Amino acid sequence: MEKFDYYNPTRVIFGNGTRFQIGSELKGKYKKILLIVSKGPFRENGLYDEIRESIEESGIEVFEMSDIDSNPLISSVREGAKKCKEDSIECVIALGGGSTMDCAKVIAAGAKYDIDPYNFLWGDRVPIENAIDIVTIPTIAATGTEVNPTAVIVNDETKEKYFCESMALFPKFTIMDPEITLTVPLKLTIFGAMDILSHTFEFYFNGYIKSEFQNRFSEAILLATMKTVEDLARNPKDLNARGELMWCASMAWGGGLTKIGRGTPDMAVHAIEESTSGYFGTHHGGGCGVLTPRWMDIVSLSSPEIFSRFARNVLNIYEKNDKAASLKGVEAYKNWIKKVGGPVTFFDLGDREFKDEELEHVAKTAWKVYKGKIGRLRPLNLEEVITILKNGKIAY
Repeated sequence: MEKFDYYNPTRVIFGNGTRFQIGSELKGKYKKILLIVSKGPFRENGLYDEIRESIEESGIEVFEMSDIDSNPLISSVREGAKKCKEDSIECVIALGGGSTMDCAKVIAAGAKYDIDPYNFLWGDRVPIENAIDIVTIPTIAATGTEVNPTAVIVNDETKEKYFCESMALFPKFTIMDPEITLTVPLKLTIFGAMDILSHTFEFYFNGYIKSEFQNRFSEAILLATMKTVEDLARNPKDLNARGELMWCASMAWGGGLTKIGRGTPDMAVHAIEESTSGYFGTHHGGGCGVLTPRWMDIVSLSSPEIFSRFARNVLNIYEKNDKAASLKGVEAYKNWIKKVGGPVTFFDLGDREFKDEELEHVAKTAWKVYKGKIGRLRPLNLEEVITILKNGKIAY
């Protein structure tokens, strides 16, 4: 293993019904909070009222910011930071998916600075050293941002999507209540699982093979995620499976455990997908599901010793030749995605056109944002990025 310095101060409150603890956890600590809520059926299904009433019963004044987009905009961050300053907000609470939680993090930072929050992500990329307190209540299992210090935001004007991170952005605590995810449609649950798998792959396929424990840990997350998705495909109301999926999300990337001692990740799929969903407004996790097999097609044979391990240990491919096992493993993974009803093409993400010229623009945007450095296991060139995106229109 390589050197590492691991730290994660986020407290996790996990279990069915834990959402009702939110008020008691906040009581006596804050006078004013900003409740940031994603677009979704949370008023209709009563979740919003449960959370708000619990907080208000603890004597805390609740301010609200609603309908955060599934790809959070810098304009929303600006609005939220301004509101925090005007209303003397002491804590932001994110109720929603990864986008809402990411938005809340940068709002929390913006509340402490007299600068345009744009400069945390672009421009001068001002280091974030302070933020008001952050609490997260995830409504879907996906990126694991509820327990990490990273946020990804979209520039409204350019549609570029980029990240910032800081120790100051760790949530104080997160409430992970599997019951909350019951209202998430199976399709979106599977899209979220594609994000979990993608984040697990980023260290599993980064080319570092000198930590057997970490490789086994990644394989455990992959196997558990795939198993819970299969269980939920049979019974979307399986609360145990939903809870397992939430914890897989936290372990895959958010909690940071898979990255320990393994160097830097191969973020090729995320680098490409962020520009894709930033431009088209499509679901991020679903986009990862579409792009991952396309990326595997291009890079798997350049590292057959790693992909053959994936084939054998995760997909039960019994083939002695590494290259043959790698090819069979990629095909088996594609078949698994189809089996569980996962996204196969971009058209599974939205009813719209994905023109070649638009996909080429997305590729060039990703290339610009990541300064021509996409991929670690095997660095991609621009033409390969374009090929991956265009192949996203083709069913395998």
